[in-house]
Amino acid sequence: MLVVISDLHLEECSLGVHRSLRVNRNLDPQTYEHFIRDLAEDARVNHAKSVDLVLAGDVFELNRSYIWYEDHIKPYVNVKTVTPGSEYEKRILRLLDLIGQEERVAKTLEVFRNLQSYFSVELRLHYLLGNHDRLINATPAIRRKARELLGMPASDELLPHTFMYYSQGKPLAFVRHGQEYDPMNFSENYKFAPLIPAEIPLKEYEAPPVDDFSAVEIVYKLPYMFVEHYGAQAILQDEKLLNLYHRLVEFQDVRPQSALINYIFNSPGFTRRQVWQYLEPVILDGLNALRKDPFLKSPAMKGNLLKTFLRLNPWRKSIPFRLVKRFSSSITKRIGRNERNLPAVKEEVLQKNGDSVRCIISGHTHQAQVALMDAEDGVERYYFNSGTWRNVVPVSPNLISFGHIETLSNVVIYGADENQEKGEKKATWSFDFSAGFSQKFSN
Repeated sequence: MLVVISDLHLEECSLGVHRSLRVNRNLDPQTYEHFIRDLAEDARVNHAKSVDLVLAGDVFELNRSYIWYEDHIKPYVNVKTVTPGSEYEKRILRLLDLIGQEERVAKTLEVFRNLQSYFSVELRLHYLLGNHDRLINATPAIRRKARELLGMPASDELLPHTFMYYSQGKPLAFVRHGQEYDPMNFSENYKFAPLIPAEIPLKEYEAPPVDDFSAVEIVYKLPYMFVEHYGAQAILQDEKLLNLYHRLVEFQDVRPQSALINYIFNSPGFTRRQVWQYLEPVILDGLNALRKDPFLKSPAMKGNLLKTFLRLNPWRKSIPFRLVKRFSSSITKRIGRNERNLPAVKEEVLQKNGDSVRCIISGHTHQAQVALMDAEDGVERYYFNSGTWRNVVPVSPNLISFGHIETLSNVVIYGADENQEKGEKKATWSFDFSAGFSQKFSN
């Protein structure tokens, strides 16, 4: 029995944040415990011989923390830059400690460290790396710390990026995080490649993707810069400013991502132009600071539009609102096109093991999905997106109204001799897929 969950994004959310402005985006640990208990019961009822629980990337959130705004140490570096004893290693180890100390995270990690106690069969925990926790592989000390937090056996070995699940000695399901499908979040572009290799060279995982830079220095930094500019007390005393601050904090939780810009510009109490009037000075300060960042000279930024924009410095003292609207529309369309793409059909394992591989599983996008890739000769092959275990901000059909829900997505794959009813024709495999949404509403 294979179980895949991904994109937990366990994060620290207290460092450098005014107590009254803290937003804890980590899920309640009871959510994880209920899931594990239900999973153990499923394993028993469905006669599982063993359980492989795969955490398919972005488990620890290493990019989003105010720790990266203390000095010149940044997370958008090559993994090889982080050497034993270096300031980079010390910073990452400190961040992992801070993540583990967050109250909700600490109790969640206790659940993971005691996984086997819930199951009557052998439970094997596997941790694949994604784009937000890629630096975990940098040094033996960091890898040991990550494994220790999750209760995995001590080891200095590199953590993997893929996992193949076997049934009756044959490969049945292939799992990876999914940043490999996203050129902005991976160092190489496989968008036009005829095949996506099962074993992608390690150096491609080690190199920083472009989006690490833009996310850390623009998207994740906006709430920090907003407070720096307006002051915590002024924000707390103005309900509209507080609403806008919260939208900046929750910006990355919006799904589909094509509604990201609308989420910011439809902040309660403001017109779109008023939102921009408050954001413009903050963004101008940030962009001007970015022009000096040495990452702009890295190979990853070659030919990048952001680099060209920063060098030209067309804004000077202001950015026209009409330009903002045009730029926002362009971003929205590009994101929308990417969301409709299904690159998993190009996985090499489907060609080499097409007679036995029945599904590809990834996360990364935070949008739980099940899609039929093909059904040649009556054999169905599926793609699953394992979604996320985060708070998600869903959008209404008109892309103007937004809500807040918890998602608890998971994919369960059963091999032969599992999930079988008496008298049924024997199945070679089966699956359960859950998008798992939850929320409590109060007056």
